[in-house]
Amino acid sequence: MRTGMWRAGMAPLAWAAVLAAALAAAPGSARAFELNGFGDVTCSDTEANNNAPSNNGCALGQLAFYLAEQLSDHLDVLAEYVIESPGEGFVVDLERLQIGYAFNNNHKIRAGRFHNLLGYWNLAYHHGAHLQTTIGRPFFLEFEDENGVIPVHMVGLWWDSRFNTSAGRVSLGMMAGNGASITGDPTAVAVGTVNTTELNPDSAGDHDNDKAVSARLAIHPAAVPGLGVGVSGQVGKVNITDIDINADGTVDPPDQIDQTLGVLDLEYITDALEVLAEYYVWMNDSARVSGYDDSSAYYVQAGYQFAHKVTPYARYESLDAKANDPYFIAVGMTLPGQERQKSITTVGVRYDIHYRAALKFELRAVDDDLDGSYNEAGVQWSFSF
Repeated sequence: MRTGMWRAGMAPLAWAAVLAAALAAAPGSARAFELNGFGDVTCSDTEANNNAPSNNGCALGQLAFYLAEQLSDHLDVLAEYVIESPGEGFVVDLERLQIGYAFNNNHKIRAGRFHNLLGYWNLAYHHGAHLQTTIGRPFFLEFEDENGVIPVHMVGLWWDSRFNTSAGRVSLGMMAGNGASITGDPTAVAVGTVNTTELNPDSAGDHDNDKAVSARLAIHPAAVPGLGVGVSGQVGKVNITDIDINADGTVDPPDQIDQTLGVLDLEYITDALEVLAEYYVWMNDSARVSGYDDSSAYYVQAGYQFAHKVTPYARYESLDAKANDPYFIAVGMTLPGQERQKSITTVGVRYDIHYRAALKFELRAVDDDLDGSYNEAGVQWSFSF
């Protein structure tokens, strides 16, 4: 166990516990500081592929704690900590920390660290596998420290507005904050070793004076209850820091990437039926790299619940990272001159033992230009408390 890392990570969690106790014991306080959480245990079996032998085993998922407090009729705070085990020992990450002020029921401003306004999944499913129907997120929507390729989090300001009209409900949100950075060694993927690169939302400060800006517009038409359509995106600069350059001197990762990311999402959710779909397109620009097309990714997922307990589901997800795209070279997803296409087809069933506990069973077929084609099986016991 990495004791130093454990102790360093536990410090902010200890302060959060002290804050919670102080608020709960405050004289005249009419509201309680609520501590809730999520956890899971997942077992999987993966066939051998081009870069790894066959493997099976069980793993602890993220143990997420979130604390929420309504300080007044207008003020509220939220903090979310995650304990996870990426290798030896455990680490504690502060995933969300925000204070919000509601001007009224329709307009609110927040400051802190949040989930970015990109698509539907990233706003609907936070840290806690129990929230989502499936065992995991679409692979390209994984969190930054789990080889994700989108800026899942942002640190800055968030304005949120909602309007009820005769045609339906309209939601509009805008964020402005620190741009992301990438650290690590993107060339590890070339020799089949663990990808050490990491997309970082830079919670401690920005690398430059250029801020990232995100926005999302969503419409829920009154004529079709359960239907939602959203369009979102982000513009900003991605800084490349502390990256080892290719030993052969081929296309070096750029120092900075101008990035525009566009997202279209559609969801149809009723008491029993769930249909989700999102399409992402990256427009990356770098002075060092030219002659490439825009990269894209998407997923489509559907599930139907029987008797409020059993939910069969299926999902198809795909990423097309174009050759010489500087962003995907920097995050270790592709190699210079190489296009990478990866897709996963998933079928599964979720059984809700209780509204706070569920069992999920999945079979996945993976097709990857780099790793080849192979199959996976997984079972997960997720819970909330």
